[in-house]
Amino acid sequence: MYHAVIIGAGNIAAGFDSPHSSHILTHAHGYQQNPLFCLRGFYDKDQTKAKQAAQIWGCRAYEALDDALKGAEVISCCVPDSYHKEVLQQAAKYHPRLVITEKPLAVSMEEARAVQRIYGGRIPLLLNYSRRFLKEFQKLRQEIPHYGSFLKGVGYYGKGILHNGSHMIDFLRFLFGSAECLEVLPTEIHDFDGDKSKDAILKIEDGQFHMIAIDSRIVTIFELELLFEKMRIRILDGGTWIERYQIRESQTYSGYYNYVLSKKESVNYSNAVRGLMEHAADFLEHGKELACTLEDGIRALQLCSRIRGECF
Repeated sequence: MYHAVIIGAGNIAAGFDSPHSSHILTHAHGYQQNPLFCLRGFYDKDQTKAKQAAQIWGCRAYEALDDALKGAEVISCCVPDSYHKEVLQQAAKYHPRLVITEKPLAVSMEEARAVQRIYGGRIPLLLNYSRRFLKEFQKLRQEIPHYGSFLKGVGYYGKGILHNGSHMIDFLRFLFGSAECLEVLPTEIHDFDGDKSKDAILKIEDGQFHMIAIDSRIVTIFELELLFEKMRIRILDGGTWIERYQIRESQTYSGYYNYVLSKKESVNYSNAVRGLMEHAADFLEHGKELACTLEDGIRALQLCSRIRGECF
């Protein structure tokens, strides 16, 4: 059994569900439902939040970060984006067997490189870009080479190019292997704590993908549409539905071909945290290659930085 601690006691750490919830939406629940982990407790700068989380999840609230990190074999970093570097640097001093961090890796390339210098090749780091840990999207990734050439795509997101836009960028890299920034459009939406949401055009294989920012203060959205020679894919409602459309000849107009809905598949998004913890256990027990590495985090951050217009 691996002893785990969670740094941060907010929603993704402890607040989105409870021990009796049917869905597994937090690191705390993910650890507790997996017999290979023992959740020792929480640390948060806000001691009230740490104590509340500890009471709900039946573990300890640490008063000092160092006390939480001592002896921990697995550490979850669930603090706000701007504190990732600080917590990751401190965690590294205790040489844990695995660190799991929420995305993005850091808020700048400078910070990401500082983390890389400490962790690279020495301490395993697993990023929680959650769609990588869902079997439905793993299956989609395997299918894509059979769909023919990628033609064009569009995606809608909000709440910052780093905070949520990096999810879309990493998801595209997961599905296709790579992505590049072709053009940054002038649209800017100030909808998340200094992290602007921006429109951009990416290069995916020989096609283009348009990232469109939608003000998260009005609506929460994360949707993609991907058009191929042989298939159209729509990912809807934050990733809870996948629609597949096959190309078929029109029954009305001879010689015309249309995308026709052939399958609509539901995705149980609450399985993402379960999948994350199962993957972490497979790494610790069997040395399985990490599905989302430090390098993946840096690649996503590089693309976000380009879209933000930052030099590095």
